[in-house]
Amino acid sequence: MPVTPDPRIPLLKELAEPIRLRVIDRLGHRGPATVTELSGELGVAMPKLSNHLKRLREAGLVHVTRSGRHAIYALSDPSLQSLLPLLDRLTGRALAAAGQAPSATTRSRRCYDHLAGRVGVDLYAALLERGALVDHPDGTVALGPQAEATLASLGVRTGALEPTRRRFAFECFDSLAHAPHLAGALGDAVAEALTARGWIEPGDGRDLLVTPAGRRGLRRTLGLALGSAR
Repeated sequence: MPVTPDPRIPLLKELAEPIRLRVIDRLGHRGPATVTELSGELGVAMPKLSNHLKRLREAGLVHVTRSGRHAIYALSDPSLQSLLPLLDRLTGRALAAAGQAPSATTRSRRCYDHLAGRVGVDLYAALLERGALVDHPDGTVALGPQAEATLASLGVRTGALEPTRRRFAFECFDSLAHAPHLAGALGDAVAEALTARGWIEPGDGRDLLVTPAGRRGLRRTLGLALGSAR
C-alpha cells in the first residue's frame, strides 16, 4: 500500500536549517522584529536573510505585517513558543544520554536580554533548588513557594513585573554548558536587577563579568561560588 506523506517532515526540515531556526528562536524570545533588526542581531546579510524569511512564510511559520516602510515579522502560531523550550529540554537530555560533555570554559554571558553561561546556569539551578522557581516538563517555568523572598534578595520584586506580550518564564538551553538557564520576562528582570546592583557588568561582546560585589552577593543570597573570571 502507498505510504501517506507525513506533513511533519517538511515542517521539521524548515526548522532544521540553522539560520531559519535562529530566526524562530529570536522571534520566540523577544517578539516581532523588522528585517533590519533580525539581520543585525543574527549577523546575516539582508539578501540571504530575506530568502530564509520567504521559506518561513511559505511554511506558515512566520507572518509579516507592514508599518510604513517596515516589514515586521512575528511567529504565526503561538504554539511555536511552546515548542522551543520543549526542544531545548529534549536537546539537553539527548546530549547527556550521548555522553557529550559541556565546554570546559563556559564563561558568563548574555543570551538576548537574560543571563547565560556559568552565571546563568548556576543561578537558575540555585533558584530551582531553593523553591523560588518550579520547572515543568514542557520547559516552562513558574514561580515557586519561595519566589517572593528569594527573588527579592536579588533585587527583583515579582509583584512589580508588568504584564507584557512576552512569556513570563521558560528554560533556554545553553549550548556550551549543556544545561538550561532562565529566559522570558523574569529572566530579563533578573539580569536588569543584577546589573543595577553592580553585580554584573559587560565584558567583550556578549561576555559578562561577575564583579567582586556580585560574587559576594550571589554567595550570600544563593550560595553560589563564582570565580573572578566568570
